[in-house]
Amino acid sequence: MTKKQMKQVIFMGVGCVILLIAGIIYSLLFNDARWVKNMDMSNYVFSIKDIPMLIVGALIAIYVLYVTVIFFKNAFSKNFKDKNYSRTVSSYWGLCGIFGFLGFSGFWTYFEYGKIYPFVFFIFFGFFGFFFEGKLSHTLEDELFLENKRKAEINAYKVGFKLLFIVIWLMAIGMFSRNVEWCAIFMLISVSLIYALVIFLSNYLLYRYEKGE
Repeated sequence: MTKKQMKQVIFMGVGCVILLIAGIIYSLLFNDARWVKNMDMSNYVFSIKDIPMLIVGALIAIYVLYVTVIFFKNAFSKNFKDKNYSRTVSSYWGLCGIFGFLGFSGFWTYFEYGKIYPFVFFIFFGFFGFFFEGKLSHTLEDELFLENKRKAEINAYKVGFKLLFIVIWLMAIGMFSRNVEWCAIFMLISVSLIYALVIFLSNYLLYRYEKGE
């Protein structure tokens, strides 16, 4: 919503409130509080004195309709824009990938407290991919861009599924079979790193296909 539209909405809203207050006062003083207090519409008979309140009601209805139209118009315009351009992301978000090193704290928490959940932090390594996404911020999503995006995601998923197959195969042949805890740690670390790799590759490959590097 533009500043001009915002001012119009506010100005019209204040005007409607003022007219409503004036209409209520008029009805209470000169029209026996009709259209203010509850009325039996089945026995309603039109009176000229009802015109001010009817006009106020019509203006409020028009105002609500106007605000609704403005809202949906801006919403659809924004969605249309988002569908044609890639999202704007700062390359500096890629620095969040350093939080992936927190995953190594899982070895300390495991030996000290028997907790293995910190290994999940390895997923943050995938945030390094935001560095490449930032380089493609607000890029026109034409047919070539969408095709490269699908190609990048498919290739990233292929790598992820191959690595996941290797992890499952290692577990199937009995790796860490004598220690269930180490088995759980191995699976948690592996899945976290694979997930991070897929996120990173999706952005990196898209950047590589778009820039031809």
